[in-house]
Amino acid sequence: MAAIASILARLKREPLDDLPIAVAFEQLLEDSGLIWRDRLLSPLVTLRLFMIQILSGNCAIAALRQLSGIDFAPSSYCEARGRLPLQLLQSLLHWMNEQALQKFARTIAPNLFGPRVLIGDGSSYSLKDTLELREHFHLPRGVKEGVGYPMGKLMGLLDAATGMFVSLLALPLFHSDLRGVILLHPMLREGDIFLGDRAFCSFAHLVLLNARGVFACVRLHQRRKDKSSAMQRWKKQSNVPAWMTAAQHELMPDWIDVRLVRYAIVQKGYRTKHVLIITTLLNKKQWPDQRIAELYGSRWQIETCFDHLKTTMKMNQLKCETVAGVMKELAIFFAVYNLVRLAMLVAAARQKVDVARISFVDALRFLQAQILGLSGVPRLIINPDRRGRHQLRVIRGRLKEYDLLTKPRRETERQIARKQAKNP
Repeated sequence: MAAIASILARLKREPLDDLPIAVAFEQLLEDSGLIWRDRLLSPLVTLRLFMIQILSGNCAIAALRQLSGIDFAPSSYCEARGRLPLQLLQSLLHWMNEQALQKFARTIAPNLFGPRVLIGDGSSYSLKDTLELREHFHLPRGVKEGVGYPMGKLMGLLDAATGMFVSLLALPLFHSDLRGVILLHPMLREGDIFLGDRAFCSFAHLVLLNARGVFACVRLHQRRKDKSSAMQRWKKQSNVPAWMTAAQHELMPDWIDVRLVRYAIVQKGYRTKHVLIITTLLNKKQWPDQRIAELYGSRWQIETCFDHLKTTMKMNQLKCETVAGVMKELAIFFAVYNLVRLAMLVAAARQKVDVARISFVDALRFLQAQILGLSGVPRLIINPDRRGRHQLRVIRGRLKEYDLLTKPRRETERQIARKQAKNP
């Protein structure tokens, strides 16, 4: 019992100072009115184990037993995770974001806080092949059951100043980007600037942002033919967007003024040579073309962040087999990701370097050591300044020469057995 008590005390150690996650989680539990039996895998211990699992590359439960030092059955851990309410995990994620801004980010990087710049974008991820996940998230087009895996779409809203995700949505694969980003609009505040690619460039979307007092800076959609660099007045079209009702379309104004900004990219390695930006930042003195170009250039941050999540943190393939489990897994992924970004902000202020040069992987390893009860090395690795670097998108290592599965596995095995029977 003394050993277990020591392990549980170690698991209560906070990965970052001045961010009392355990206290907040227990308070959220109390506020929700949930009552739990006294057991080894209590809600707080289960949360800590969940975070350790994600920090360790979404490792197997068998590995998690050794990392935590707690002997538990995999089924017991899965049941304990299932008892954690999704709303509780989402509330914890929002609390962490608010605390980060209040206690860390505004004191660490006050120069980053002018108008809030939020970047919206979507990404996909793979899931376990279960009937429930297939029906909810769907298989990719052209993929048969038993051959490929279901895939989900993730819609995220990233704070460009802190690199932390403000909100996220787990959507079915074929849910349109515009329909998804509309659900994130309540997270926007008056005076914010929304950055997005050409998928978010539509009359209706710009009008909805404008109604909230939110400015837009998005890539011009390829179907727009007018490409003159000037002020433009876009008019409402008669056709109603698929994601909007006729009544909502009727309430929209007949026109909106926008500004088209054109700039050239001369840097080696960039596929696009000319970029066309549509923005509702109409004041050219306050927002000259060069500043608009720099602002839109920061949109690429969210692509790097998704790469950290899916490649570095192994979120590309989720392990839960139910819709509720997938939602909880994503909530913990983003909570851990925001903790890593927060550790990078703290290290950047302490080491007096740009946060973009702090190693994400080293910050991840530092938090892993902290949550396991080790001291870690708080001085994080500083990456070289690699701006302007160009690398070919090629792979040196050769892949195994296995055939691709084009039919369900059992059907393929029977087909091979018939061939072998004919040609012994």
